[in-house]
Amino acid sequence: MAIGLAGAAIALAAGTVQTQRAHAGAISAVFSFRYAPHDVVSPYTGLHLTISRDGRTLHDAAVHSALCGSFCMPAGTRSVAIADVEGDGEPDVLLNLYSGGAHCCYVVQVFRYDPTTHGYATVDHIWGDPSYELEHLASGSALEFVSADDRFAYEFAAYAFSGLPLEILQLRDGRFIDVTRSFPKLVGADAAGWWKSYRAGDRGEFGLGFLAAWAADEYNLGHSATVSQTLTRLQRAGELRSSPGFGPGGAGFVAHLDRFLKQEGYTE
Repeated sequence: MAIGLAGAAIALAAGTVQTQRAHAGAISAVFSFRYAPHDVVSPYTGLHLTISRDGRTLHDAAVHSALCGSFCMPAGTRSVAIADVEGDGEPDVLLNLYSGGAHCCYVVQVFRYDPTTHGYATVDHIWGDPSYELEHLASGSALEFVSADDRFAYEFAAYAFSGLPLEILQLRDGRFIDVTRSFPKLVGADAAGWWKSYRAGDRGEFGLGFLAAWAADEYNLGHSATVSQTLTRLQRAGELRSSPGFGPGGAGFVAHLDRFLKQEGYTE
């Protein structure tokens, strides 16, 4: 009986092997891992990805990302997918990972086929809390990663009151490129939503996070004069009140926002 109990305990600690699969044309991908729900520190271990092309295995390795280290875990029940994200006629393998934590962090690993080496090169990108949706927004064949700019989280307010402006990226030649400004209708709709959120709070002390996201969207639309005039009006009316512990209000908020938007590439 003692031997049986010990064996059960070892099996429980090791967890069970789970597998997720994706297939498209000649490409197939198998993502496997061990899941031990009773391990509160690291319930997911042994993450492994195999990619095959025309029945030949071209990638067979443990999963590792510098963006989530040894705490990478699957980002849901469909963590692996195949899509031609660059629109070059060559399907890419996408592996979606999560670092754990209350508000962080989703990571995507894109495995791009290299015909010169007959292998796969990896490009990682961290999204933070919002993750992304893969969409076909433009007339070309490339796909867009539609997300929100997580750099705004906690910058001007607590997370629940932080506005995260629209962020749209494309993968080009192995690099993620910000193409948000190419979609002004979507940016405009996002800006309208953040302005509505700001006004819904009676422009009180919990609204500056939403106002910051609105300003970022408006800058992406080329409306710098609108932002400047609106902030000046709100400041004079005494409506730029900061939430406790999240920096200054009034002119101090305007200066902080200006520095932050320049730092993050929204303004020059």
